[in-house]
Order: sequence, then structure tokens, then C-alpha cells
Amino acid sequence: MDSIFSSNVDVLIVGAGPTGLTLACDLARRGISHCIIERSDSYSVASRAKTIMPRSLEVADDLGFVESIVSKGVTDLPARYYNDKGDFIDKPGLSIPATPEQSTPYPDPVWIAEFDVEAALRARYAQLGGHVKLSTTAVELSQDDNGVTVAVAAPEGGRHVRARYVVGADGGKSTVRKLIDRPLVGHTYENQRWYLGDVRLQGLNPGRMHIWASEEGMIGLTPLPGTDIWQLQSTIPTDIEEPEKPSLELYQAMLNRRAGAENIVVAHASWLSIYRVNVRMVDSYRNGRVFLAGDAAHVHSPAGGQGMNTGMQDAYNLGWKLAAVLRGANAALLDTYDEERRPVARAVLEDSTKRLGATMKTVTDSRSLSASLGKISDDLTSGLLVSYPDSSLTQPMADESIAGPRPGDRAPDATGLQGDGFDGSVFDLLRGPHWTLLAFTDGPLPSLSHIDRSELHVHRMARPDARAVDGFVDREGNAYRVYASNGNEAVLIRPDGYIALRCKCDDETEINDYLHSKQEFAANYGKRK
Repeated sequence: MDSIFSSNVDVLIVGAGPTGLTLACDLARRGISHCIIERSDSYSVASRAKTIMPRSLEVADDLGFVESIVSKGVTDLPARYYNDKGDFIDKPGLSIPATPEQSTPYPDPVWIAEFDVEAALRARYAQLGGHVKLSTTAVELSQDDNGVTVAVAAPEGGRHVRARYVVGADGGKSTVRKLIDRPLVGHTYENQRWYLGDVRLQGLNPGRMHIWASEEGMIGLTPLPGTDIWQLQSTIPTDIEEPEKPSLELYQAMLNRRAGAENIVVAHASWLSIYRVNVRMVDSYRNGRVFLAGDAAHVHSPAGGQGMNTGMQDAYNLGWKLAAVLRGANAALLDTYDEERRPVARAVLEDSTKRLGATMKTVTDSRSLSASLGKISDDLTSGLLVSYPDSSLTQPMADESIAGPRPGDRAPDATGLQGDGFDGSVFDLLRGPHWTLLAFTDGPLPSLSHIDRSELHVHRMARPDARAVDGFVDREGNAYRVYASNGNEAVLIRPDGYIALRCKCDDETEINDYLHSKQEFAANYGKRK
């Protein structure tokens, strides 16, 4: 009998897509007792999402599976746009690299099928000792002051799992969301319907995307890196009330008719679907001890490639908070998950709806379509601009005139650090489940003698011309430039890479007060020895 049914766990994760697996990896590396169940009897082979954005690549780096992503995917996938006469123009790819101002080691979005992202996550999870329980469905749920009891159905029979917390990461049709009565509120755009499919075909160069515009709408074929599969996307004309059931024959006829591409032969399909654009989200990501993440909490148009990425970042925000509370921090810390992530989802819904609306107006003309798709991604869709300035975990700055990244912003990377046996970057210092304090000073470090240094890593960032110091020398001046620091400054960074506090390095009271006096840390990160 699987051990997850014979003992209690701290966290039960329902759903083993990118969101659930990201959370599982984070909890596993933190040593948190958990299990992850998946209602399907096999892992998904549908491409669905096909782009992982720069911020998600940073998450993948911290969790230890980014190399699997960048080695499998591609960053340069140009596009060829055809008109209904067969003429074409070649353009750069749809994904735009992040601007240098974002200071990331992963500026380029990576084209990769969602099933390959899941495979990379599962491989990393297995390295951390984890295992997904397939063919297991949550059917009932009840919670009390101490935990949640979930009735699950599995091939070996029904069982009950007792968990201190439950996370529903089980997609747009989430069972967990229904069990806690949290409906998705919003709109379905019936005039924005798409045929989707993963197909194998003959007659196209796999080194680029191919996009056709016609009076009936657009068809796009995207090669999925490292495979012989293409993802097909096609708008369904608005005057069709009830679309035909997707089939190989329908897709072939559609290509022949709308793309004038009789030389393209669709030989096989592994996934066929009709997609209706829904723009919906729940009114709260939390119900007691139950949380929602990813598509279980928000669904939106695919424009800008945000779905999978937003879900992974939901999980990354929640993981360290669950771990902290389970180790003794005040449970109020968990309220900040909804506080921080729901506004992000609302902004993504608004932005992706606007982008798709602009694209839908151009699907009959190849030049207009190439122009609108050329604006489908930017720094905003990269995820690097996500910020939590109004979070209760963000300490306002005493001096608002200070330049550079502010509390609530993502902590940027900076290369060129050197220390004793070290030659690396700020991200090398952040990597791991701990908090980080960067002290931009050549002088004494803040006195934090009562802080558990396994939870908080403190690093001196000395100027380029500094003599031998205990810490790191910013040899190229990149860290001082990126953080716009003039020295004597401390930057406190959360485990998920966001700046919590920025103050004078010698203002030890402010640093200690943040770590000790806030309820969120009274029993954990502010723990006195």
C-alpha cells in the first residue's frame, strides 16, 4: 500500500501539472512532508502551453531543473506569414527577449512543450525523492482547526488522507475548487474559439513557425522542439454556431482550404481539442486550510504565454510560506499568498485579453497579423516586472528618493562577484531555500547575532577597489550599479527572490525589527538562539 495513505502529511497537492510539480519540488527540497496526487492514469502528452518565460526560468534555476529546459527548448523560432495567395514574409519570432535593464541570466523565453516542462519537473522531483501518485482523485473534503481530511479514490480502493494543508493545482476544471465552493468568476468569449491539436505532418520546414491568414481566420503551426510534433492553432469563424468535432480529416481539409497548402500532409494527431477563451478567476485563493493555484484559481487567454508561467510562480510564492508556517511561523503569513498573487492574476487576465483582442482583429491579413503578433510579448509578459509593493511583507523605504529596485520588486541578478573560492553572481548567492541579506559595505556587517544563519545568509558586497574583505568583491561594479547603491546599504531578499527591505546597513534596528517583530516571523526566521 502506498505510504501516502497510511500516514498523515503536512501538505497534500492535488494535480501534477507544472503548478503542482513546482510546489512539490519546493516542498521536497525544504524537507516538508507532502504528497502529490493526479487523477489521470498517465502523464499528459498534450502540448498545451509552449513557452516558458524568463521569470519562470529563474524559478527553474533555483529549483534545480533549468538545464533540462534550456537544453530541450529553443530560444530562436522565427515565423513565416502567408497570405491566401501563397506569398509569404519572414519575421523574427513571437517571443521578445527581456531588456538588459531586467538583469536576468535568462532573458530569452524558451519554446518548449508543456509536457517537456512537466517531464523536467518530474525528473527533478524524483531526484529529491518524490513520486507522483497517479489514478488518484480527491472526491470529498472537510476541514477543521487542525487540518483537512480528503477522501480519495484510487485503483486499490478509497482512502482518506489527513493533511495540515491542501493545495488544489488541478486545472481549470478543478475538483478542489468545487469542493470548497470557489467558482471561477468572469466571462467566456464565445466568439474567440480555436481548434487545437498536436499533429505530425509532412511538407514544412520545422525550423520556424508557419502562420496563414485568410478570410476564414488564421492557422498557425508551431514545431515543438526536440520532437516531430507540431502544435496546430486555428481560429474558428464567428458565424459557425456549433463547430465540427476536431478530427484529422477536418484539420487536413482546413489546411487545404484556408492555407492553400495541399502539399502539407497531416499524418497523425495525438491531441485534438476545441478551446474557448475564458477569462475568469476566483474571489479568493484561500479557504481556511485549502489553497488554489494555477488554472484552478485563474484562467485566461493564451496571448503572451502566461498560463503555465503564472501557475508556476503561484506555487513558488506559496511553497516557502507553507514551509515557514509548518515550522512555526504565524499562520497569518499564508494570507499574503492571496494578497500578493491574486492582483497578479487580475493584471494578467486584463493584459492577455487585450493582446488577444488586438490579434483577433488582424487574422484575415498576413501583414497586420505579423504586426500584432510581433507585440504579443514584452518585458511585462516576461514575469520579471511582477512586484508586490503593497504586500504586508514589504517594508516601505524611509528614503523614497533612493534609486534602483525597491522593496516588493524582484531582486535582479548581477555578475562579477569574487570571493574566497567563489566567482559568480548574485543569483548564485540567492539560490536555495533561505533568506539573503546583501550588505553593500566595505565596513562592518549588521549585527544579527541572534538570527539563525541557516535561515538567513548574510553577504558583504564590497566595492570594486576594496582590499581583501570577508565577503565578496563586486569586481566589475555590476551589483552596485544594478542595485543603484552608494554603499552603507542593506537589501533583505525573501526566499522567492523578492526584496523585503532596503535600508542603511548600519540601521540594525530596522533590520532586526523586520525579522523579529513581525508576527509572520516571530517563531521562524526571527528565531532567537
